[in-house]
Amino acid sequence: MMDNNKDKIENVDLILKQTWLAVSKMYTDLAQEHDSTAVQALTLLKIDPKEGTRSTNLGPKMAIEPTSLTRIIKLLEDNGYIYKEKTTTDKREVIIKLTDKGLNSRNMSKEVVVNFNKRIMEKIAPEKLETFKEVMCEIMKIATDLNNRK
Repeated sequence: MMDNNKDKIENVDLILKQTWLAVSKMYTDLAQEHDSTAVQALTLLKIDPKEGTRSTNLGPKMAIEPTSLTRIIKLLEDNGYIYKEKTTTDKREVIIKLTDKGLNSRNMSKEVVVNFNKRIMEKIAPEKLETFKEVMCEIMKIATDLNNRK
């Protein structure tokens, strides 16, 4: 009798989901050790440490809904990681800047991301990684095309 598991091709979406859940859990667990969340850490990473970042530019950088982002920004501000500064040109425009506490937290988050990427590069050959990136880009294009047909 044949072993069906070896013949069965796993669904790409299942592989993507399982992999993302594992990575997400890793980041969530590490963030919790520092009384934070992975999304808060990601937000801090997307803020330019020197110039700050326009609030309107943060959402697209993170692929996150504006309402969710508003909540995260408020939480980060309330907890002393960031502060808002109005731009000189447009008073409605706000630049999000890091406090010292926010900068320290950002640096810790960056170290976690860098270490994870280092481990991947140590274990996976460069040409395999390149192929992976190409395949992921193709999958993203296919999904985006399907989304845009709605």
